[in-house]
Amino acid sequence: MCGIAVIINGTHEEIDLMGDAISHRGYLGSVTCIDNIKVFFTYLPITDLSAPSQPYRSGKLLVWMNGYISNYKELAKKYDIELETNCDTELLSKFMDKIGRTQELNGFFSIVIYDTEHKHLSYFTDRYGCKQLYKYNEGNKTYIASEIKSINAVCDLKISDKWAKDWLYSLGVMNDNTIYKGVERVECLPFIMPEKISISYDDAKSRLDLLLNQSIKRNKSEISDGVFLSGGIDSGILAKRLNPDYCFSMDYQDGDFSEIENIKLNSVGIHYSIICNRKLFDSYKQRSVDILDDLKAGSCYTNLALTEMASKFCTVLYSGAGGDEVFYGYEHRYNKKICDVIRRVDAFEKRFYPCITHEEYDWKFLKSVLVVEDRMSGFHTMETRYPLLDNDFVDFALSLPDEYRKNKRILKDISGLDDKVINAKKRGFSNPYISNYEWASFALGQKSNSVFGLSASGNYQMK
Repeated sequence: MCGIAVIINGTHEEIDLMGDAISHRGYLGSVTCIDNIKVFFTYLPITDLSAPSQPYRSGKLLVWMNGYISNYKELAKKYDIELETNCDTELLSKFMDKIGRTQELNGFFSIVIYDTEHKHLSYFTDRYGCKQLYKYNEGNKTYIASEIKSINAVCDLKISDKWAKDWLYSLGVMNDNTIYKGVERVECLPFIMPEKISISYDDAKSRLDLLLNQSIKRNKSEISDGVFLSGGIDSGILAKRLNPDYCFSMDYQDGDFSEIENIKLNSVGIHYSIICNRKLFDSYKQRSVDILDDLKAGSCYTNLALTEMASKFCTVLYSGAGGDEVFYGYEHRYNKKICDVIRRVDAFEKRFYPCITHEEYDWKFLKSVLVVEDRMSGFHTMETRYPLLDNDFVDFALSLPDEYRKNKRILKDISGLDDKVINAKKRGFSNPYISNYEWASFALGQKSNSVFGLSASGNYQMK
């Protein structure tokens, strides 16, 4: 986890303000000025605690990276790249200078590269958008940053009426960019769905198991680590295979939401739990909105509370994000019309949304969840890793016959988890204290300007 802010044709004062806004993402902040470009970088060392801060230089390239190249040791060996440190960004700089391709980069990252010879700046993120970069143009200036609040520190950003309504209707899922006018996400690396293969179920299980273990090896941290643990399959399988130092869970007073018995079955290491009650919601709801500068997904106060607790014990967290999307975990709603799934507000016109499949919706929602997890961990100077989104693991899983993946059949069969966990009823991620519409309305009320009509309580009013 690191933070990047870039300004083209800007001032020293502007880059300082941009950097201050995201300084929480690391410990070692620095500014690099070259030609008409200024880059702020705050560094959280993980792969090599003694490695120098960025940029890394190789030949004509200067390279900054937020995130983690999970296969960097494999790439160094494959292309005979000698490393002076144990830092993945050193590999990245030499790899891009020597090989110049991005297809083999695995992990979660946002990358900025400056070609000092051709005076060219390039930037991109991993194929899922785990680590975002945002871009905004104003006059002859271009602003790029890991969080929107960095751009908002020097630009008077306005909220789009159209995309504010989308936030109320779909929790921002259907908007590939942001609710702010002119603020766009930097392009992700291509994610091409693999072709289907013919393979026996037993062979598929064996291969998937090997690829999952490979991902575990790639993502396992050598410093203090923990898993966000529920009573389900995805986080349970990570806890079992990663054997982290800590587990962190959210439980509920309401029995309809509690998974405590299955959480106990998945538990490893030292385990801390928080009981979600009304006091927790009241205490964390405002801070959650303040941290979440890019409004996406549902109420995230539980994410914030868990991450805050985890930050007292470890630096690296593992998330089971991606398991439901790759292995058809939401089959309980696949018999519904897609408009019934994404609808949050009846007043909004349905024709605003294109027709999409449930699978497309699920992947869009995943990207929204990744934004939330990045903000919560980044605010507490932590890094979240996603073993179930390893490129090789995902590509093989998606190439399998659909019947192998439905309802997580093949993932369950290689999980090694307790039968009570494997056969448990699928639970959503709702909470008992606020509906999705109430959360969206509250959050928008905190972000809005005079363009919108707000009630006395600060809630956004549909027009």
